[in-house]
Amino acid sequence: MNTNQTVQPPHTGLRTVETVLLILLVGFVLAVVGVTGYFRLSTETATLRESALGSLNVPWNHKVNLHVGFFTTGLVRIGSHFFKLPPEAQAGIDSIHGAEVGLYNLQGTAGVVDTGTILARADKAMSARRWDRVVGVSHEHELVAVYVPRKGLSTARMRCCVLVLQADKLVVAGASGNFDPLVEIAQQHLALKDGAQRFALR
Repeated sequence: MNTNQTVQPPHTGLRTVETVLLILLVGFVLAVVGVTGYFRLSTETATLRESALGSLNVPWNHKVNLHVGFFTTGLVRIGSHFFKLPPEAQAGIDSIHGAEVGLYNLQGTAGVVDTGTILARADKAMSARRWDRVVGVSHEHELVAVYVPRKGLSTARMRCCVLVLQADKLVVAGASGNFDPLVEIAQQHLALKDGAQRFALR
């Protein structure tokens, strides 16, 4: 009799099946979360949307939410290098690392839009998340507001949220990325313009 023969417990195969099923379940959940993430706004942009809709206090219809993150924009950046694009267009694509937008149709807004109230409520909601308004322009039933986080901003790491209200249309959007390529393009254009001006003065 061979005393070195190893006898596997009868439940070893069952554990293997359970492990495979668990991996498949986790993969399915991650896939669902990834797909639905394309149609779900980030926390900050959703906060801006809720503050605006709460201030308007009118019926509204949701048109679309679209959110693309680092992975999707990364694929776009890689693919764009296979095409001969103008430097400005390539710099713009290289700068965006994430973008999102939500579009909404409002009903019965005529005569009830108070842009001051909308801004005040949006400022309070975003301030609670440590974001501040850097742009705020309003005229009658039109409004544009831009918010950025208080800390961690640089040209290499930029984030912003935008609110646009025009008549019966509400748009909230967000973007993040590395703006260094755009800054470099701008500096090149300024250098060329400055050189042309100096040449003209000679």
